[in-house]
Amino acid sequence: MTKPQDDMNLLRDSINQLDAQMLDTLAQRKELAKKIGQRKFGTQSAIRDKDYEQLILADRIQKGRALGLDANYVVHLFNTIIEDSVLSQHVEFQARANPGNQQDIYNVTFLGEKGSYSHQAAERYFSRHPGKVAEHSCGTFKEAVERVESGQANYAILPIENSTSGGINEVYDLLQYTSLSIVGEIIQPIEHRLLSPFADATLDEITTLLTHPQVHAQCSQFIAKLHNVKVEFCKSTSHAMRQAQEANSHAVAAIGGAVGGSYYNLVPIHDNLANQRENHSRFIILAKDPQKVAGSIPAKTSLLLSTKHEPGALVEALLTLKNHGINMTKLESRPINGNPWEEMFYIDVEENLEDPDMEAAIEELRQQTRFFKVLGCYPDAAVDPTEPTSKTLSRRSPKADKKKVPATPKTDEKPLKKKAYHLVSRQHQAEDTIIQIGDAKIGGDSFVTIAGPCAVESEEQIFDTARQVKEYGGALLRGGCFKPRTNPYSFQGMGYEGLDLLEAAGKKYRMPIVTEVMDAEDVVKVARQADMLQIGARNMQNFSLLKEVGKVHRPVFLKRGLMASLDELLNAAEYILAQGNKQVILCERGIRTFETATRNTLDLSAVPILKQETHLPIMIDPSHAVGRRDLVAPMAKAAKAVGAHGIMVEIHPNPEVAKSDGPQALRFPQYAELMADLYGED
Repeated sequence: MTKPQDDMNLLRDSINQLDAQMLDTLAQRKELAKKIGQRKFGTQSAIRDKDYEQLILADRIQKGRALGLDANYVVHLFNTIIEDSVLSQHVEFQARANPGNQQDIYNVTFLGEKGSYSHQAAERYFSRHPGKVAEHSCGTFKEAVERVESGQANYAILPIENSTSGGINEVYDLLQYTSLSIVGEIIQPIEHRLLSPFADATLDEITTLLTHPQVHAQCSQFIAKLHNVKVEFCKSTSHAMRQAQEANSHAVAAIGGAVGGSYYNLVPIHDNLANQRENHSRFIILAKDPQKVAGSIPAKTSLLLSTKHEPGALVEALLTLKNHGINMTKLESRPINGNPWEEMFYIDVEENLEDPDMEAAIEELRQQTRFFKVLGCYPDAAVDPTEPTSKTLSRRSPKADKKKVPATPKTDEKPLKKKAYHLVSRQHQAEDTIIQIGDAKIGGDSFVTIAGPCAVESEEQIFDTARQVKEYGGALLRGGCFKPRTNPYSFQGMGYEGLDLLEAAGKKYRMPIVTEVMDAEDVVKVARQADMLQIGARNMQNFSLLKEVGKVHRPVFLKRGLMASLDELLNAAEYILAQGNKQVILCERGIRTFETATRNTLDLSAVPILKQETHLPIMIDPSHAVGRRDLVAPMAKAAKAVGAHGIMVEIHPNPEVAKSDGPQALRFPQYAELMADLYGED
């Protein structure tokens, strides 16, 4: 009789064999991608063909589903492979464009020792280059630059900006004086964790926290919650981790990455420390000699300049870029040493240095500025993921005969009277406002679906629901964390615990999240985690709350009140825009009438009327309008037919036990069928 442990060993052996086969297959694929890159270079073809990628991704999703693999899993694998192929082809193209730069050994210098974020970025960047890498650690950024300037190293890799804490001033200041050129960049995901030599260490035991100043800035909100903890700054994350290892105490912890911590026998005891969910650092690679960027590669150019002491001098320089059709992606200023109140400007643009428009712009900039320097031209490291469309995920082909509803219906009717609102009106802005949240664009000719449960109830519930929302083409994940209920004894939501779960589910399935905020005091805190803030029907005229959401840089999903007119809805939106936030989406969710067959009466005529009056996007919430799951799909289709920019629907893994609005929540198969009807046909 086979022992259970023997069965386990056999299964593990089978998995190991499959893993070995997958690695071999991936290596073969990488070689084929390299050969394709060589062919592209010979024909001067662009490295990426996004249309072709969309086609093969759709094919992979359908084949994966037939094998029991969900779309999110397939898309993640696909984009990981595509990113590696694209960046590997960048290296191949650059080698051919700069034949004299090939080396058997790359001497690379970086801040800190093994395990530092700079070290990890260096390993990632040079892993795609042929030849060996000789690593040299440095104690300061200045030392790293000087080693390349003196010829002791070929390359220095330095962090220049972080998505949470902003620019690294010391590095920007070094670029003023060095003769080195930027020849590359890499964007490194940063996942700060609290590290300890002991897996059973707790937050309450920690009295000393070791961290680099930049890391401290990125994790300041978490650190502020720690009580009676002394913060000690270290010259690098690796230095902090080494000190924690040497202390060998439950009372001492460091902040760093899990990979870096493994070099020092440290284990994570707390995750997700950064102030922002998406935390990335951009590193630049410096070398003595500039490099050319192959024409088929998306390129960036970095400039350094100071303007004349004249009104509008900086504007004139920026207009030069605009007039030549050059997109600026970064503008940073730093004081000029020895010249009080004078600034040096660092500018990144998306253009190849050898492009004629770029050459013409540089010539004009040299004439307009007091000081001008090209810091370098290099391949753009950002590889945008290929995301499946809702039509792809709906499993059906596009509806070729579907007529588009004009974004701005024409009317011969003149307004009867002057309206109180101004900023939301067509008179103020004729063209449609299009709001981008993640990969979703709401407004214009788009039709977007937001889906999720009425309330976040548990980790299992929200993660199961998020997977289904993503699987069948939903663009955003909704979930109530703070629930305004008519009955004071009804479930009021999980609060911030629910928001943490919603955020984690959105991050796993790569979807922006939307949740309702009820109290003006909660706006800033909720906005740190949610990608869009919802103002519920009961709060449509909570003017203090409207003013607060108008002050944050988050899109606002504004629902029409139960008995509000369209003028009142638009005036509520005006409150938000008047505070500076122009990202407002209007939602018709049913109004209260004498009819009792449905929960509310869905006013579909609101869509064309609002389109005449306002440039803001308009969406429909059929779930709250009808209150019956059997009527949600017909109303959702009617919303699309009448020209809405999208819908918000409620779905639940088991509506019968839902803690809020179970009768109107679609079951997963019903949601899948609805998405197929909305985005495709048999």
